[in-house]
Amino acid sequence: AQRPAQPAAAPPPPPPPAPSVQPVLPMPGAPPFLFVVDASNVALRHGNKETFSCRGVEICLDYLGRRFPGARVALFLPDYLLDAKKVAAKKKLGGRPAETPDDVLYLQGLQRRGVLFGTPSQDYDDAYQIEYARNHGGVIISNDLFRDAVDKQPFMQRAAFRRWLQEHVLSFTFIGDEFCPNPEFQLPFLARGPVSILQ
Repeated sequence: AQRPAQPAAAPPPPPPPAPSVQPVLPMPGAPPFLFVVDASNVALRHGNKETFSCRGVEICLDYLGRRFPGARVALFLPDYLLDAKKVAAKKKLGGRPAETPDDVLYLQGLQRRGVLFGTPSQDYDDAYQIEYARNHGGVIISNDLFRDAVDKQPFMQRAAFRRWLQEHVLSFTFIGDEFCPNPEFQLPFLARGPVSILQ
């Protein structure tokens, strides 16, 4: 006798809606906000330093898109992290998480959209994102303390550079798949004066 057909498995529940955020817009006539995202730092934080989680980058960009409509976003990564063959070879050799993104195609898509920019593999990629943020009045999203960058400054300029970093580097964490920026960070580029990232 034939067994009765098993009932179809229930579809998985939909993901929870993204937390609502209050949009912040620049003052009329002001240039768009600029966020420079330390993509490696964001991805490794979301992956608990065990995985280069491109999903973390996606969550961060989604948050910025909802919180700061129209803001400019720039991500920087060494060229070798955007080369699928090189990343696959690193994975076979047991490469470190920082060398093996889990979704190179997603990163390549960001590059095609003009959101992510590769840096020469032999260079210090932090230098590019710091310089770009300084030249364009941007905020860097990173938990990096950038000690190497401070040490490379002329001695008499280090205090001013550290102060700039304190005012322009936004630290963060993830609670599951929710991006949580430092609530004490004061946005420096609003015409009405610095305000909390969460206001």
